[in-house]
Amino acid sequence: MTIEGLFATTKSGIELTIHLIPGAKKEQILGIIETEKGKALKISIHEKPTENKANEALIKFLAEKFDIPKSNISIKRGLKSRDKRISVDGITVEKMHKILWDYLKFDIG
Repeated sequence: MTIEGLFATTKSGIELTIHLIPGAKKEQILGIIETEKGKALKISIHEKPTENKANEALIKFLAEKFDIPKSNISIKRGLKSRDKRISVDGITVEKMHKILWDYLKFDIG
């Protein structure tokens, strides 16, 4: 599977869809999945989905993986859903390709 169609560029960075698995034993990028609305990056985190803790943990996880401040990441849609639309400011397409390649070893075509 390729990452084509996984994210869209914006004036300040990118937007992508995340399928979140809360309450997992290991925090990691699991891969790219097909959903009804297109491709999504599947991520697991430790926190359970109570009192916004899973969303906060996701933002922290992404900030660490993308090497950007947490303030550059926001959840645009899906605050109470596993499927979320995330805005990431200050990241280039090239950097996103490298991050995903490093974690997933997928063709970036």
